[in-house]
Amino acid sequence: MSMSGAQAAAFQAAGGFPASTSYLFFVGVAVAIIFMWGAWAIWSCYRGWATGNLDRTIASTSLVRILLLCMILTTFVLS
Repeated sequence: MSMSGAQAAAFQAAGGFPASTSYLFFVGVAVAIIFMWGAWAIWSCYRGWATGNLDRTIASTSLVRILLLCMILTTFVLS
């Protein structure tokens, strides 16, 4: 549901910025969180593989899944 002209004007008068700017801020935060989680998950897989606690095939499969999940979530958030 989009805002009416009066609502948009009131939002800009109260906030000092248009509503579209806050939308971009929240989308940017969501994408940053997705990539930070992906980096943490990849680092955890690497540590498990480097210490020998995680098999190479499981680590590589997990890496592919993490990257695909980050790409899909980014696509959904940005569209």
